[in-house]
Amino acid sequence: MRSIITFLLLYVSSGIFAQFTYSEKVTDKWPYLFNEFHQGIIYYNTNKASKASFNIDVANQQFVYFEDDELIKSVNQAYTIDSLVLSNSMFIVHENEIYEVLESGKNILLLKRIRIAMNSLNENSGGYGTGSSTDATTRLTSVDVANYTNVPWNVVKLEKNKGKVFELITGFYLLNTTTKKSERLTKKNLSKIFPEKDVNKIMKTKKLKLKSENDIKALFNLLTN
Repeated sequence: MRSIITFLLLYVSSGIFAQFTYSEKVTDKWPYLFNEFHQGIIYYNTNKASKASFNIDVANQQFVYFEDDELIKSVNQAYTIDSLVLSNSMFIVHENEIYEVLESGKNILLLKRIRIAMNSLNENSGGYGTGSSTDATTRLTSVDVANYTNVPWNVVKLEKNKGKVFELITGFYLLNTTTKKSERLTKKNLSKIFPEKDVNKIMKTKKLKLKSENDIKALFNLLTN
C-alpha cells in the first residue's frame, strides 16, 4: 500500500503549507520548536492516525503532544511514524531525525532540519536563527532538559521564558523517496542529482544563494519543474 505521505505531498507541492511561529528561545526548560502546541494529526506506517496538540522536542528529536487531559507525553517508537501534519506544516522522521518538508518534486523532497548546536550546551547565549548552516553537530543523546512527561500543559507554560538558551543550527537536505537516501543540500549534490540542469548558471542568473531558505526553495522548484 502506498504511504500516507505520498498523498500528503500533494498539499506541500500545492503551496498550502507554511511555517508556524518558531519559539523565540529554545531552552532546557522549553526545548520545543514552536511557541505553542498546535492541533495536528500524526500518521503511522500502519495507516492509522491520531489527533492531538503537538510540538517538537528539538533536544531529543521527538514529537510531544497532549490530549484532553492536557498532560504532555512523547511519541515513542519513531520508526512507526509516517508523518506529522499540523494545520500548515508537515514533518517526517528519517533515520531517527525529524525533518520539515519544504517542497516536493518527482521522487524527491526538500527537507529542513533544526538541531541544537553542541557548543551551546556550555554557553548561555543564542536563539533561533543563530549559528551557521553547516549543521556540524553530533547526535544528541543526553541533553539535560526538563522532563515534562505527564506534567500538565499549563504548568509547563509557566517555565516558557526560563532556563538556559540553546543555539540552533539549520540544515537543508534532499531525500530520494524511492531509495530513501538523503544528501546535504550543496551545489555539488544538486549537480549530481540534477545532471541535466546547470545549477551554477541558474543560481547566477536568478541571483540565488544557498544561505537563504526562500532562495533554496526557489532553486529547488526551478530544478524540479
